[in-house]
Amino acid sequence: MARHSRPLSFRDEHRGPSAVILGFVAAVVVAATLLLSARAGLLPSDIEPPDLPRVAWFGDDEPVQVGGSSAATGDASGSASNGSDPTDPGAGDEASSTAAGTTPEGTAVPDPGGEPSATEPAAAATEVASPVPPAEIAALWADGWSAGDYDGLYDLIGSRAQRAISREEFVDRYAAIAERAGLERIKAQVIGRPTLEHDVPLAVSFESSLVGSFDQPIALPLVREDTGWRVDWTPSTIFADLGPESCIDLSALPTPRGSILDRDGAPLAFDGSVQRVGIVPGQFEPGDEDRVVRELARLTDMTEAAIRARYAEADPWWFVAIKDFPESRTEELLNVVSGLPGVSVQPAAARIYPMGAAAAHLTGYVSPVTAEQIEADPSLPPGQIVGQAGIEAGADDLLTGEPGVRLVVVGCESRAQEAVIAERPAVPAVDVVLTIDRELQEATVAALRAQGEVQAAAVVLDPEDGAVLALASLPAYDPNGFVLGFSPTEREALQSETRRPLLDRAADAAYPTGSIFKAITFAAAMEHLDYAGETWLDCPSAFQLDGNNQRWEDWTVAEGLGPQGAMTLHQALVNSCNTVFYAIGRDLDEEDSTLLPEMAKGFGLGEPTGIRYFPESSGTVPDPTWKLETLGDGWATGDAVNLAIGQGFLSATPLQMATAYAAIANGGDLLRPYLVAETVRADGAREILGGKEVRRRLPLSRATLAELQSALRDQTSNPAGAGSAQVFGDFAWPIAGKTGTAQNDLTKDKKPHAWYAAFGPYGEEATIASAVMIESVGEGVSFAAPATRAIYEAYLGGE
Repeated sequence: MARHSRPLSFRDEHRGPSAVILGFVAAVVVAATLLLSARAGLLPSDIEPPDLPRVAWFGDDEPVQVGGSSAATGDASGSASNGSDPTDPGAGDEASSTAAGTTPEGTAVPDPGGEPSATEPAAAATEVASPVPPAEIAALWADGWSAGDYDGLYDLIGSRAQRAISREEFVDRYAAIAERAGLERIKAQVIGRPTLEHDVPLAVSFESSLVGSFDQPIALPLVREDTGWRVDWTPSTIFADLGPESCIDLSALPTPRGSILDRDGAPLAFDGSVQRVGIVPGQFEPGDEDRVVRELARLTDMTEAAIRARYAEADPWWFVAIKDFPESRTEELLNVVSGLPGVSVQPAAARIYPMGAAAAHLTGYVSPVTAEQIEADPSLPPGQIVGQAGIEAGADDLLTGEPGVRLVVVGCESRAQEAVIAERPAVPAVDVVLTIDRELQEATVAALRAQGEVQAAAVVLDPEDGAVLALASLPAYDPNGFVLGFSPTEREALQSETRRPLLDRAADAAYPTGSIFKAITFAAAMEHLDYAGETWLDCPSAFQLDGNNQRWEDWTVAEGLGPQGAMTLHQALVNSCNTVFYAIGRDLDEEDSTLLPEMAKGFGLGEPTGIRYFPESSGTVPDPTWKLETLGDGWATGDAVNLAIGQGFLSATPLQMATAYAAIANGGDLLRPYLVAETVRADGAREILGGKEVRRRLPLSRATLAELQSALRDQTSNPAGAGSAQVFGDFAWPIAGKTGTAQNDLTKDKKPHAWYAAFGPYGEEATIASAVMIESVGEGVSFAAPATRAIYEAYLGGE
């Protein structure tokens, strides 16, 4: 009885491709011999030479015989493998049909993995419908994975795998991994033939929004089942190192935060170390817990309840941090904790701010990313330290560099890292060098504090290039408190709604300017009303519009003084005559209601200064369009009258006013102020980020600018005037400037804001320009001018 032949399996190692090739060669030799014999007349004429076997490869599958005699099948009987007469023409037709993968009617298809049943006729190899070859299964898998067809992939996995994982779980796992890894594109392809272990090599390329592009070689395991070849799926077919109890996760590759340096390289903020006091509750000796907590409360200025809450839920043998202290207190801390069981001091990395509150609004501070920030930028990992104010926030991208991200395999339960799949390396941060003069910064803060417990701000610029030399805001806070912690008293002060120490009053808060705005009105009068410095004008005690009962008074009325009388435009600025400037405001408005607002905008008001890496306010320059759109009200001449002396709806920041006066000082260039000068990499390479940048020229003629400069100089030096000669008259350097006393919120319920804007030395290349504002204290000449003198003394020298 003929044996049933079946397609070769990878399990038939002894009957693999080598055996078939040897059989093929032997058949060729026999056939050739018979042919030669026939031609030589050695064989009877009725004996035909045997057909040569034909062997086909289905992709990377094992060879399958699709035609030829029984000699190629290893049939020992020498008869046809299906038991029929090999010369029967019907047998040849049937063989052709089954070779194409079809089954003749009434013919059973044998089990491809075993022998035929006793009731089943033996079938020749040519009658067997070959299952989908392994390489085709692998190709289907690669295409489905590349397309994200996870549901389709499930149909290709074996029965054992399907028993281990449901379709829903399978699809969800692939989708979850793709989302967690930030996979945007997957390209899988077969790159080789199946191995003897039934593994098909795949090359898989991944593109991730989180870790970039990476490749993974995957050995796709196959198994032959009754239904044909299937993928013997395990988690390692996703990533090679992914096991049954493993998950994938992301871990950050931090890079040290860059330092913030002053113009000479002195640190204003850097990564240093602190002394961390903490406890191991399990080391408490019986009866000592209350005493330890009590002593810690005294040391840390925390409540006992707050300390107990820190370790209440912690493992008793963990070190639980209680509070950080500066390095300068190390010896004191060690002495205190030496007698407290379970308490120790350990060094810890932390952000350090050497100048403390003196540079708080410049440097800002860092803290862990907030929920709101993560919502705005989902790429921020929880717990990442980011800048929250000042340069720390504005230049956060520079100071942070780019933290790396590592895609890892972790234990689903332990979360311990087991393998690294891919990573995006960290980009090192750079140090940021500011234009700040550290000594001048300290002197500026001291000058403001000398005016009392004030809410104030000061900005000092180099008028030649716009570099910020000092920027101060009071009240301030100690940014180290965000690292070391605040005491209850400090935290209460930090949250004060009236003093608002977190507010940067220098650049991010706008105020009515009062009379320092008169320099702009002075310029508008000369440019648009054809006034000259020697044009005579009257300075009465009060001003009224025709048909209007409202009276606008000169400052002399509040002082109990009479009218100032006739004076030139030059003298009106020196004496700060309100009524002269009220009249100019009216006249400009009657000419064109946009003339004065446009002049103010020409000096840079009503728009950001453009300072980079630092938050700022735009302030407001009112004009007819603004008033209608903002307040729904029409413009009135009274609005122009108020604007002429820096009142009404006008508001500006100290930074804007310092920039405007710097433009007067340097000959008319309105500059973009800059605070960040350059960056320095770890290898010492420098990149210039700031320098002189002219936004535009002031809309003034040379004659107007020269007259304005001269009047501002006389304001500080003419003892006969009503300016600040009493403050600067004996100063070693010639200074030009203007006082300002601005009413609060359009009412007289509070004391006015005190302003002083200045530049110097006058008559030569000016090296300093500034604006000082002190909230609700009184006249500019009494508070802001003395503070300005102290700043100039520190920078220029002399008294």
